[in-house]
Amino acid sequence: MSINDVEIVEYRPEYGLEVVKMWRQSFQRAMNLPEQNRSDELHHQLDYFCSINPDGIQVAIDCSSSAIAALMVLVPGELDHLYVGVEYQGFGLGSRFVQEAKRLSPLGIELFTFQKNTRAQRFYLSRGFVEIERGFADLGTNPWASSKEDLADIKYRWQP
Repeated sequence: MSINDVEIVEYRPEYGLEVVKMWRQSFQRAMNLPEQNRSDELHHQLDYFCSINPDGIQVAIDCSSSAIAALMVLVPGELDHLYVGVEYQGFGLGSRFVQEAKRLSPLGIELFTFQKNTRAQRFYLSRGFVEIERGFADLGTNPWASSKEDLADIKYRWQP
């Protein structure tokens, strides 16, 4: 796979299910969770994803296979979601999305990542983000969590 084989496009509803599958696999791997795609959980997460304003969603598509390679949800001042498919990690897609987020957010960006996700922490720190706060995510929006420690998160900020 080459980064040149990937095109970043605006989100379209027909991408929904494949985006959610990629998102789940990437998240489950990062958080060391069992990888699975139970139908009820997929549909619940797809419903959640469909509630996000599509104007802020961009996806990366592998032109050679039409697979969803990555996802970015950017709302004004906040990088709400950035996930790169497991088989596409390490090729620069995450960096490409962060550069685009910075370009679209000239006043700065904030984001959260879980403390368990040390790879994401290294990624954001190496791209100029600084830690500004630690806390806990909401259990109600993170049903995968089995303890409060699972919900420990870090807030980062990038300012030009």
